[in-house]
Amino acid sequence: MGVVTPPDLLSLAAQSCVDAAGLLRDIHVDVSSKGTFDQVSSADVEVEAFLRSVLVAGAPGSAVVGEELGSATASVTWYVDPIDGTRNFVRGLPLSCISVAAAVDGTLVAGCVLDPFRDELFTAAVGVPFAVQSSGLVITPGVSPRPLVLTDIPLPGSPYTGEMELLTDLLALADVRRVYSTALSLAWVAAGRADAAANIGVFPWDTAAGAVLVREAGGEFRSIGTNAFAAGRGEIVDWLAARVEGIVS
Repeated sequence: MGVVTPPDLLSLAAQSCVDAAGLLRDIHVDVSSKGTFDQVSSADVEVEAFLRSVLVAGAPGSAVVGEELGSATASVTWYVDPIDGTRNFVRGLPLSCISVAAAVDGTLVAGCVLDPFRDELFTAAVGVPFAVQSSGLVITPGVSPRPLVLTDIPLPGSPYTGEMELLTDLLALADVRRVYSTALSLAWVAAGRADAAANIGVFPWDTAAGAVLVREAGGEFRSIGTNAFAAGRGEIVDWLAARVEGIVS
């Protein structure tokens, strides 16, 4: 396999995201239901198919874990979410992204998140500091007296109890935004635009790239159970982690 170092994997992932974003400009979007509360678009499937072909060609012998087209594992494994935030995307809301991460022997080593609406690329890898490339207006994040938390809790149709109580208590402690794109939320936390993020009902392709971004930016990412996380900086992360763990355990 020619591409094995974290910087090389990051370079391949980032270029793949940029190229995939170009496809979105020409794709006709058809939407279908995926379960009671979720959707999938033709764009999701086409973009994931493109990413799979480019990533495996660039790193022969690697495998892909993707949201739409199945999973496999290898020494180098890619985690791909072609459009994270599909429900926003299909309604024309500019709150979705392309997310690609790489793991080597089970350890996440590189991640990138591309926001095609704002033309922002968030990147980081082991040995490569977190960075944001943007052609739009970028405001230096300020400091607020209350932490800013990004969370989609509670989600419709969730099997867990206690989510509404978590949100009620969180609103007393923090400012809260609902983004409905986990990868984009984590990228914004890494960039310092929010202090923390937490979600329940997530999958590896939702969080893999964002976990790398947050950690390499100096924050912490905590996996909770099999489908939840809390991430960010400061005491609010401890609070979120404890409350989320109490719900999913």
